[in-house]
Amino acid sequence: MRHLLAIAAALVLFVLTVALTGWADWQELRRGKNWNVTHSQQPEGELAGVRIFVDQGRAMILPAAPERAIVYLRLGAQGDPQLMREWLGCDLGVTDGQGRKWLPLSNLAGIEIVRLLGDGSGTEPGCPQSLNLPPEDGSPSFSGQAFLVPAGVLDDLRVELSGMATRPDAISLPFRPVLQPPPG
Repeated sequence: MRHLLAIAAALVLFVLTVALTGWADWQELRRGKNWNVTHSQQPEGELAGVRIFVDQGRAMILPAAPERAIVYLRLGAQGDPQLMREWLGCDLGVTDGQGRKWLPLSNLAGIEIVRLLGDGSGTEPGCPQSLNLPPEDGSPSFSGQAFLVPAGVLDDLRVELSGMATRPDAISLPFRPVLQPPPG
């Protein structure tokens, strides 16, 4: 009986040790993911005092890879410049109805997609820059992102956005990119 009490005490102490040392990690995991996603039915919504809207969306299916589509997304953000800076950047992704998520391309291919489908300059700021450097007059700040997604999901895309300071809250906006023919 004495051995059972010692084992039970050791087990209780082990559980308490794991709980106490893991608490900070669990809290970080909870804050690092979008748990409370607000699904808007319109291509605009508000999160943490900032109005977010889909300004443009374009897609292209290249003949060399007909199963994939390149997507250009131009987001707008508008609100108090101080509130926008308090987001501390953004966590941005494109999702489909099955819950799959694609992150923006931040390499040379992404710059070329923004140049090809965007305004032509290829130098549009990304989402973090548009939030950190908003116009002081309160006008919208725009950002361009490029994605590579399966061609079959173009009619079922949503953009999911949160900031480091807004998590676990996020917003999900629908968008249907306009399909453009490849350059000929």
